[in-house]
Amino acid sequence: MKEKPDYEKYPVSEEEMGKRYKNWTESLARQIVVIYNIGKEVGGEKFIERLKKEYRELGKRDAVMWTKLAGCKPDDFKDCLGLPKVYNYIDDRFANFWNGYVENTPEAFEKEINTCPITKPWSKAPELCEVFLGESLKGMAETLNPKFKTKGFSKCLTKGDKCCRYRVELEGD
Repeated sequence: MKEKPDYEKYPVSEEEMGKRYKNWTESLARQIVVIYNIGKEVGGEKFIERLKKEYRELGKRDAVMWTKLAGCKPDDFKDCLGLPKVYNYIDDRFANFWNGYVENTPEAFEKEINTCPITKPWSKAPELCEVFLGESLKGMAETLNPKFKTKGFSKCLTKGDKCCRYRVELEGD
């Protein structure tokens, strides 16, 4: 196993590091809001469309990584029933917790996320979730199965909703 570099040898417990990483997460989320707002002001709709395009492509590239990490096979995505395997894996890694599904059938997958560590800072620019995460999830769904379609978030914590809700549907032939 590769040895940790000195800059990763922290003199505090893992629990304490978790608290400090939370501080970094919140700080970086606030910085993203500043950068996004400046980009919107300077570049307008052209800036936002460019971000959406980039994040959709990122989602397509990330689909390969996430499915591999989650132990998924291509056959898992012949319909929507396999989506929880990869989406749950991702949500768990980012401290996004949920209580079951709104729908989990071959035709559709819809999930409500109840927690998110960046809700408070991103509430200053609530459309960030749709631009960054919504587009990334669209790209990922399209890559998993070209028949998967999504319209993005129908509810969003950053907009004051009690949850984030995201739906993927299997388009018919």
